[in-house]
Amino acid sequence: MKAITITRLQKVETTDKRDLRDGIIAFQLVNVEINFYGKIITDTLDTKIMKDGRQIVIDGNGYISAGTEIQSI
Repeated sequence: MKAITITRLQKVETTDKRDLRDGIIAFQLVNVEINFYGKIITDTLDTKIMKDGRQIVIDGNGYISAGTEIQSI
């Protein structure tokens, strides 16, 4: 079984016009701890926060793919 714990780190608001046009309002690093059948895997992933409140992983790590919404993990 796979259990995931997420710790959100500092959030940085964006002022870039291209990001804002694309609906991105902030970026945030998150620490992810995955208990994969007893093996603990830790990683830090970069996410973007959209205007509608969704938080999406920018680059994955093999266990969590790019494009995954944090709320859905």
